[in-house]
Amino acid sequence: MHNRSNLTFLASSNQQNYSLHLDKHLLGYYTLQFICQGELEVLYDEESFFLDNRSSGWFFPAYPGPRLRFHPPLSESTWWHRHLAFQGELIETWRAGGLWPLEPQPAPVGMNGGACLDEITGFANATSRWSHEQAVNGLEALLLKLAVARDAPSEGRSWLTGLLEQLSHNFAPDYCQLAQQQGCSLATLRRRFKDATGQTLHEFVIAQRIARARKLLAETDLPLRQLAVQLGYDSEFFFARQFKQVAQVTPGEYRRSRLFIPPAG
Repeated sequence: MHNRSNLTFLASSNQQNYSLHLDKHLLGYYTLQFICQGELEVLYDEESFFLDNRSSGWFFPAYPGPRLRFHPPLSESTWWHRHLAFQGELIETWRAGGLWPLEPQPAPVGMNGGACLDEITGFANATSRWSHEQAVNGLEALLLKLAVARDAPSEGRSWLTGLLEQLSHNFAPDYCQLAQQQGCSLATLRRRFKDATGQTLHEFVIAQRIARARKLLAETDLPLRQLAVQLGYDSEFFFARQFKQVAQVTPGEYRRSRLFIPPAG
């Protein structure tokens, strides 16, 4: 592969039925990797990401610093794996400008990620006068598209809008499953949610539960046991205790305060 002072392409691969279990620290070089037709768990130190089998595929970076590990969810599973490795001062410019991704992300809508990386790799391996420049420009353009996608709403709505909609209909969510759906670790999802809303995930869910409980207490005569089950509580006693902590009154007191008593006569 060709060399230029600000970027050197080192190696590439394109393998179907890939099954390597990787565990290493990268030293002095970077790679951009792409997975399709399979599932993969990727870890940066202890922060894990589940890359599901979606049609658009996933890009994920490898870079000096964190311990990188990846392996399929099932030990004998395989996936279609591509990667392109490079080094040089230009990467620091990309990182400083926010172009370099620090965690996995789905390929932007409408992009054929595999074909895109294949084209860049083809230029990186070619020997024509301008092929190296084409590879550098193609890689930078790809990183720019990924950066734009990270800042843009996904499929017409932000990740937060979709997540809030899910939580408004699920009072006992599986937080790990929600993180998998977002393609990130639970720690990352908790951090993003707190940054965006000012509340933790659990605080938001409790607030949704209590808001729904107020409505049910005021508008129905459901026994507390049934009401607690609807709200995702295992125990009516725990529900009653949590309700009082938030509302400052017991469920029974709240219900009585909302009873409508028609005027005499």
